[in-house]
Amino acid sequence: MNPDNVDLKNPLSLEVILKDHLDNTVACGQKLSKLFANIEEPDPYIAEIKALEEKGDRLTADAYCALELLDYSEFIPMTEQFVQRLDDIVDGINNTARLIDICRPRKIEDSACEILSTLVSMIARLNVEITQYPANDLASVKACREELKMNEENADLIYHNWRRKQYRVLVLPLVDEANWTEILGILEQTTDAAYHAAVLLERKTRYRQRQYPESVPHSL
Repeated sequence: MNPDNVDLKNPLSLEVILKDHLDNTVACGQKLSKLFANIEEPDPYIAEIKALEEKGDRLTADAYCALELLDYSEFIPMTEQFVQRLDDIVDGINNTARLIDICRPRKIEDSACEILSTLVSMIARLNVEITQYPANDLASVKACREELKMNEENADLIYHNWRRKQYRVLVLPLVDEANWTEILGILEQTTDAAYHAAVLLERKTRYRQRQYPESVPHSL
């Protein structure tokens, strides 16, 4: 990540940057899904995911620069952490693609497909909330956080059951087992990042409503 690439003379608004970041994250998840579906010819998708990861780094740097223009408040560290979680999601997707590039598996493990499907749905749910940013409805953000918590726990269970199966019944050759253990582990950790992004978005929403109570919808 190179902050020097940011044009400080024409900074983007934080709202625009965060929405662009989520759109980029959605695209990154979609490309990994296509990679999984076309494992025989993964190279184009690996390259596209890498390009999206680099774009995510630039957006992360843009967000940090936009925050530097604001007066310091509790909002800034919360937003920095939120942006870092978004960056972690894209990094996790890219790291998965890089491992596929290294390992060159002949087929995708079903459990990996399940965790990726869970991750993609989590990203899509976050994106729904970011389209409303910064005027998010607290009840909606809370529901998002609760939904993503269940998704994260489900991904953890899928990973745990897969590992248990490998230990109790030697299903894969040892090299393949080691490769998929690493790949599934990264995917599961990436769902953690998505969940924690939702936690931080809820904190940001609560903070904003404390600071600007007139912005709270009448339904709350």
